[in-house]
Amino acid sequence: MTTPAIGTFRFASAISDEDHTEEALEEAVGEAMDQMGEGLVDLAIVFASAHHRNAFGRVGGWLRHKLRAQLTLGVTAGAVLGSGVEIEERAGLAVLVGRMPRTWLYPFTHDQLDWPATKDDPHLLRERLTGHPDHRDDLAGIVFFADPYTTPMVKLMPAINEALPGVPIIGGMASGAAHSGDNRLLLNGDLHHDGAVGFAIGGDVRVDCTVSQGCRPIGDTWVITKARNNIIEEVGGKPVLQIVHETTERLETADRALLEQGLFVGRVVNEYKDRFGRGDFLVRNILGADRQRGYIAVNDLVRVGQTIQFHLRDRHTAMEDLQMLLEGQKLHGPAAGALLCTCNGRGTNLFGDPNIESNIIRTALDNVPLAGFFAAGEIGPIGHQNFLHGFTSSLAVFRPKENGEGAV
Repeated sequence: MTTPAIGTFRFASAISDEDHTEEALEEAVGEAMDQMGEGLVDLAIVFASAHHRNAFGRVGGWLRHKLRAQLTLGVTAGAVLGSGVEIEERAGLAVLVGRMPRTWLYPFTHDQLDWPATKDDPHLLRERLTGHPDHRDDLAGIVFFADPYTTPMVKLMPAINEALPGVPIIGGMASGAAHSGDNRLLLNGDLHHDGAVGFAIGGDVRVDCTVSQGCRPIGDTWVITKARNNIIEEVGGKPVLQIVHETTERLETADRALLEQGLFVGRVVNEYKDRFGRGDFLVRNILGADRQRGYIAVNDLVRVGQTIQFHLRDRHTAMEDLQMLLEGQKLHGPAAGALLCTCNGRGTNLFGDPNIESNIIRTALDNVPLAGFFAAGEIGPIGHQNFLHGFTSSLAVFRPKENGEGAV
């Protein structure tokens, strides 16, 4: 656990498109520290495109030497973002630095989690993640970056949810490589080619999360009445494919055109609510359909009694969804800093133009210092559970706790 610097709660972010890693660090860190002013830095997170992979091992030591940061974290990615700028398909390096008085940080790696020994032992897993076997009342959240080739996320996420119920996790899967062993993860000067790195954060800090799946519901909600594994057979006592056809037939012409980009299933996470909105659904892809039997397959485990609704996605819906969800962030007071893990299928691939998403966030949150990366899978909470998503934007906003109580 680190001891935080004393001073004003403050964040800064900066980005560089320099090809040479040390020059990129000098530019981005220099700009960030100009914003921060004098004083120690508690946290420094660096996001680097694959262009900086070979030199990434020197980044941690460089940051600790220049910043004397208490904790440094880093990940390589297909593209990075910072300060309202998104750098895709070329060299990019972004940094987010924070000074957080009376805040503690507890670093961990996948190896330290002792997986799979901790899989069925929530107390042991909690201790490996936070330093304490019992739940800490002042735990605000977890930041977590992982290599998609070597980290068992399908089993790890449910285990962490059980060990730390209600605690938000924000992060993403490294996207800077096409082959196992080519991603780079950094924690306090140590370089990792696989596994995961992250930290728990608590004390006088809030971590408020926004997860935008970029979709909107269509048609009615339905209760699953027959299902097995990832196959939905019936909803409301009818073949689910029949309901799909009835729902899509009622769409307006413009919405029907969106079906070419796919139809999605949203599963309600909290069945105890009376009404369901966008933030209540975990959105998953439809993988295929059995037209003869009237079944559909989704990339999620489903069961009888769950509520679902079909969804559509496009650039306008994704922008609207993010803007709407950010309205909730404003209720928590001024934002000090923000970390964004967005899908590598978003950016110009979805919006057509660069910098759309990061500028939506900075506009909504009064030019908050922002940095992050385009991930190969995004981690974030829906309701009070954390999931690994696709095509999603997962945002963590840091504030001093004086602006409100707890984390959401």
